[in-house]
Amino acid sequence: MNKTTKKKWLNYVLAPALMLVLLWLIYRQIQSKGDFAVQWADFKHHWQEGNKLLLLAVALLAPANWTLEAIKWKMLLQKIEPLPFRKAFASTLTGIAFSLITPNKIGDFAGRILYLDDKNKLRAAIATLISNLSQTLVTYGFGIAGLVYFNITYPGSWPRIALAAALLSAALLLLLYLRIDKVAGWAEHRPWLRKVIVSIRILKRYSRKDLLQLLGISFIRFCVYNLQFLLLANVLGAGLPWAAGFLLSGLMFWLITVIPSIFLADLGVRGYVAGLLFTDTGIAANSMAILAGSYMIWLLNLVVPAIIGSLLLITIRIAR
Repeated sequence: MNKTTKKKWLNYVLAPALMLVLLWLIYRQIQSKGDFAVQWADFKHHWQEGNKLLLLAVALLAPANWTLEAIKWKMLLQKIEPLPFRKAFASTLTGIAFSLITPNKIGDFAGRILYLDDKNKLRAAIATLISNLSQTLVTYGFGIAGLVYFNITYPGSWPRIALAAALLSAALLLLLYLRIDKVAGWAEHRPWLRKVIVSIRILKRYSRKDLLQLLGISFIRFCVYNLQFLLLANVLGAGLPWAAGFLLSGLMFWLITVIPSIFLADLGVRGYVAGLLFTDTGIAANSMAILAGSYMIWLLNLVVPAIIGSLLLITIRIAR
């Protein structure tokens, strides 16, 4: 089986099949909380009567989320090819557009580097690893906090194993992140990397202060979309307690990050993980609100900017 056939099999057979299985599991989760029609009626009531100002706040937090990611990207580009914020913001959105259709969002760099000179594209692609790693580290931090809470509240062997694995992974990632310049030193002694070593040396330009600033922005960004989910879920009738909800939603975003997925399957993964943490544990009053909150946050923070990024991509091609 060649590479093209494998890709078609993954995108057109495996992903839809996995999506259907996950949708069935999500339906079972909802059914376990009581009559579907009753939950749907309660959800519609909250949607129609819910606090519209809070819904507006959730919507406005989405551009704030994109902006924070653009600030990180602009900071990284200062060492490569400084861009005005407008272009850094646009390249962030095109990056989201590419990431949405690739497994685990690995295509993010391909959209971002379109705005740069050809000589700087490889360096910028390598710099995206720093941005993504900073966000992953923060996600791990919140995930570990959520796992600690989950182990205390719902003790079991699997939560303990997940916590141990998360702590070990986070320690290794943090060590790599804070010593990212050593990666360039390691690469210099690898003959098979000699063609790209000039670009890899960009990692040496980022100081410990730069890395900590990126972590700080990533922390704020995580709090933004965590708050979005909690506000939206509660407006729609989930009835989540704020402290426990914040910890479990942090765990939810961590699980979404570490579970491999592609576009169609990602929808199912998000819904199932949300149901697993909030519906199966009984913390949510309405499972429909949890499911809707999870998908609407996905739409606001990924699909909407991806659509805008796709339109910007068309304008780039027309201009060229």
